[in-house]
Amino acid sequence: MRPFMQQARSMNIAAKTAYSKAARKKLIESRAKLDSVRAAINQAIATGRLRPSERLSSALNAMEVNCATAETRLRDLQKSGEKEWQEQCVALEDAWEDLARSIKNLADRFADGTR
Repeated sequence: MRPFMQQARSMNIAAKTAYSKAARKKLIESRAKLDSVRAAINQAIATGRLRPSERLSSALNAMEVNCATAETRLRDLQKSGEKEWQEQCVALEDAWEDLARSIKNLADRFADGTR
């Protein structure tokens, strides 16, 4: 079972609030990581250490989209009622997984010089 899903089962209001705060913190950290990676890529391109490419742009865009999706899923979770809570937790977990995958893909593109 996914880590957040274990916490999500049979949650009361206080636990739901705590879960939402933890997820919000994770989203803020992910956004900061995205901004850092984007800045490093832009710096590497500006100094000639990295070639711009369509694959690199696509990887960066995927990371942006997945971060925005995670943010939307978090808002949906925070607005959800008890009946929708677990479904929204699953959607948020899926968004986290997609975001993590896109961060790894972008880091791999950055590391290999976009080959």
